[in-house]
Amino acid sequence: ILAMAKGCVIFTDSSINIGGQELQALQQMRALNAAGWQTQLLCKPQSAIAKRALDMGLAAQAIRFRNAFHIPSWIAVYRIIKNRHPNAIICHGSHDAILCALLALWMRLAHAIRIPVYRIKTFQHGYPLSFAYNYLFTRTLTPSAYLRSLFLVNKAIDPKRIEVLYPGIDFAKLANTQHALPQHIAAWLSTHPGPVIAHGAILRGEKGHSVLLHALAIVKRTQPQIRYLIAGEGQDKPLLENLITQLDLNDNVLLTGIVEHIAPLLRASDIAVLPSLIEPLGMFQIEAQFLEVPTITSDAGGIPETIAHEQTGLMVEAGNVDQLAKAILWVLDHPSEAMQFAKAGKQHVLEKFSLEANTAQLLRLIGE
Repeated sequence: ILAMAKGCVIFTDSSINIGGQELQALQQMRALNAAGWQTQLLCKPQSAIAKRALDMGLAAQAIRFRNAFHIPSWIAVYRIIKNRHPNAIICHGSHDAILCALLALWMRLAHAIRIPVYRIKTFQHGYPLSFAYNYLFTRTLTPSAYLRSLFLVNKAIDPKRIEVLYPGIDFAKLANTQHALPQHIAAWLSTHPGPVIAHGAILRGEKGHSVLLHALAIVKRTQPQIRYLIAGEGQDKPLLENLITQLDLNDNVLLTGIVEHIAPLLRASDIAVLPSLIEPLGMFQIEAQFLEVPTITSDAGGIPETIAHEQTGLMVEAGNVDQLAKAILWVLDHPSEAMQFAKAGKQHVLEKFSLEANTAQLLRLIGE
């Protein structure tokens, strides 16, 4: 089978949990397989991504990746590279990325074997050091131009080494999902009629849940039946529960827990809101626009690259409670105009965030 394939691409991820970045890696593997390539995932044993890869029928091999200098991991990855002769390595984690980059550097110096190593980076904290980006990685790929700009604050980093790779979303799968709204959500909505706001994000401060709750308290004055579905889990759950009680919103808000399939939730909603205070790009608002749900976002980080204000949705200042409340009320008061924005939003995200566009860019990088 390997002889018949166009080539081999190795994906690595040293995380234990699974999130948007890990799901994107698995989706990229599946897309490359469909395009005639062989792929293999190197990940920690018992990790969530290992289980999901198995469920999806993708090739995965356990590597401990205890740290970037873990000798048994070095030996294991070296043997795999020697056997598979990959055209490229795409790293989605931290320890695995440094380990693979150093191993590729050693192979180039000691054996004149060149293996491109691409690092996917979805965050940047502190001041970026130029050496790793200029010399260790063939290219660092960011999900937004905003995040790319954070790396280039260091003028010593070669701009050609940092490239934007917008995530690819399987819109066909999103459109054709046959999954029903989880029963506990459907039951709650049946006993709590009214316009519904949906917000899907991990429960952490930067995702803006508290901003939306304060805006909801304002909206409730004129729209007492407004509903807010908070989809997700996270460390801030107790804080949000207390705030919901303080703002007298217990009848207006449901903490749904994790919703595995987002399409049914969005289809049951009148408005999708992403009020993040920090956001490299965001996926929820892209999926909402594709499903033609009127969408409101903050202007944080890379979000403006996903939505056009007053063309495909509404955008407000991050953290501005009054602006967010006014935007929600406007959508409720202008349903036909809001729906026109939503329809334009579908075409906008189809052109920019398709799985085909993401795969084509990956193939171009591999070809280099």
